[in-house]
Amino acid sequence: MILGALLRIAMAETFVAICNLSFSSIFRNILLFVVSDTYQTQVILAMSLLFIATALIAVLSYFLIRRDRRTAQIALLEEKIRLRRKERESDMKWAEEEGKKISDELRDKIGALDFEQLRVALQNGDFTCSEVVSAYYTLALKANENINAIVLFIKESRQWAAEWDERAKRGEKKPMLFGVPVSIKECTDEMPLQMKGYDQTRGYAAAIHHPAEHDSPLVVQLKELGAIPFVQTNVPTSLLSYNCGNSIYGIHNDAIHSGWTENPYKKGRTPGGSSGGESSLIAAGGSVLGIGGDVGGSLRTPAHYTGIAAIKPSHLRFSEMHSKGSVPGRPLINSSDGPMARSIDTCAHICKQMWSSNFQSEFDPYVPPVPWRDELYEAGKKWKIGYYKDDGWFTPTPGCARMVEEAKKALEAKGHTLIPFSPPDVPEIYRLFVCAVCVDGGAYLMNLMDNDIVPDMFLETVFPMRFPIVLQRAAAHVAGWLGYPRLKKLAQSMPMSTSVHKYVHRGRTIHALILSELRQNYAAIEAYRHTFLGEMKKAGVDILLCPASVMPAPPHEGPLQLSCGVSYCSIFNLLDFGAGVCRAGNWTEDDELKLRDYPETDMWYTMAKGYSKVMKAVPILGLGRSSARRSSRRSTLHGRSRASSAIRYRAWLETVKSTTLWYRTNSSAGEMGRMADILHFGIRRVSPQTLDSVAITE
Repeated sequence: MILGALLRIAMAETFVAICNLSFSSIFRNILLFVVSDTYQTQVILAMSLLFIATALIAVLSYFLIRRDRRTAQIALLEEKIRLRRKERESDMKWAEEEGKKISDELRDKIGALDFEQLRVALQNGDFTCSEVVSAYYTLALKANENINAIVLFIKESRQWAAEWDERAKRGEKKPMLFGVPVSIKECTDEMPLQMKGYDQTRGYAAAIHHPAEHDSPLVVQLKELGAIPFVQTNVPTSLLSYNCGNSIYGIHNDAIHSGWTENPYKKGRTPGGSSGGESSLIAAGGSVLGIGGDVGGSLRTPAHYTGIAAIKPSHLRFSEMHSKGSVPGRPLINSSDGPMARSIDTCAHICKQMWSSNFQSEFDPYVPPVPWRDELYEAGKKWKIGYYKDDGWFTPTPGCARMVEEAKKALEAKGHTLIPFSPPDVPEIYRLFVCAVCVDGGAYLMNLMDNDIVPDMFLETVFPMRFPIVLQRAAAHVAGWLGYPRLKKLAQSMPMSTSVHKYVHRGRTIHALILSELRQNYAAIEAYRHTFLGEMKKAGVDILLCPASVMPAPPHEGPLQLSCGVSYCSIFNLLDFGAGVCRAGNWTEDDELKLRDYPETDMWYTMAKGYSKVMKAVPILGLGRSSARRSSRRSTLHGRSRASSAIRYRAWLETVKSTTLWYRTNSSAGEMGRMADILHFGIRRVSPQTLDSVAITE
């Protein structure tokens, strides 16, 4: 028992000793660990703070450097704008002095003549080229006082006029446009009307003092025909807007209505765009003939808003050589240059002169050598005309729809057959149009605007493009859920992807393709072209009649807020049909009263309704389009074939007082050629008081 007790005592002492050793060791180790961990934490914390501080300094430095560079860039751009405005002021003074070289009486006499009267007078020697150019210097300046349409005068026009006068004195044969002054859009949408030695800014200050090295083929041909380009006219920033203004020539962000090109019929309203400078100057009497460009209505919308006429051929009727474009690399939305004038007969005459020779195709082998055919331009044939007042995307306001019905009745009275026509799936094709116009989701446009001085209203318009496409698609679904299907379509327009992707797992492709959405959209556009032609063929129609626009001329900010309002024009750029417009009447008090029943189901309808108010006596127009019907007799140029024909139909109407829109297919035995569908109108010349007119297109 004693031994057991001693053993228990010994074990207890040992246990206590071991425990004492363990506790002190553990405590010591814990203390060492804590001290060590605190040091490591402090080191890590210090390194983290250093990294964060370095990152913050780097980010701050980046933004400061970027701010400084932007400040320097803005200073450079502002200096360019200052110099350009000074040059412009000097130009105006030069033109004013040149205009004084003839008497007021002679100037008034020249200004009272329409295009054909002036052309004949020049051919007969009643006026010299120098006298006519001098007269239009003053007429353009006088018109510009209220509309801000002029960019620069082309000073070489004085020399060109003198040279033609000298050649006439030597007895040389006068060309058909001998001495006719022509205004030129500063830059067309897809094919810049380059004037050698003059800028093509597209409304971007960065492009100032970068003059063109060549005349464009169209300008060269105009000069060959004896025409005298004498002035450049204004455009909106980027060209992709149907208003007209930019920071170079007057827009100030602190004054919405300051510096825009004005509608000569109503101040504060846009003359349209992007050929708005042209339409405004012509409507105000400052030019007898102009050349503009059209990528989504840029000829037709300005003509509609200002009461003049315009023709947009299919895109390869004029050369694209030396093109710059609003968005380069745009394969399926084709733009076209075309004439603008107070009379549709003038536009048709210009097309005839331009296409009566192979000048364009000899200058540029990509232009098909398809000549003008007089036998197809004469009156007499009765046509089957498809018509619609609503395209299913945007219901037009009352006056713009009214003209379709009035034109229908007038044409039926002349023996033509009018057939209801429904364009297929315009909402979807408008989405594809927006996608194909921007090509890269707006990246090219935003890059240009980020490096320029752009009016805030333009920046606000492209702001949604800055969001990732995924967020845009999410917003589209929300818009659809809230009951805004059109907003949903527009938000889905930018392509999710522009390339093909492969995913590889363990040496084998597990998801072969994520198809390029851009390519799919292009394929859909190509398919739609055939579908549309098939619908026209099925209906048996030669021409289409529809509204020119959803509304009369809106305020300057309207087009930027209502960019979806161009479907009646843009679809036919996508189809690459010829098209045109002519004046057909005015917005009336009755149209205004009917606005009470116009829908307000979404913000766009509400805007269109509001913009259409207080528009009495503002012009609304006739508009036309042409399409191509396949024929068994055809030749193929440059890989694709399209029907070629030209028609002229003279309609002597008593009253057609609203806007009309037309399209025509090929006549059965027409000579065929690639992209050679050409559009021509017939119209009775009337006084501005009666405004009786009708439009026809091929």
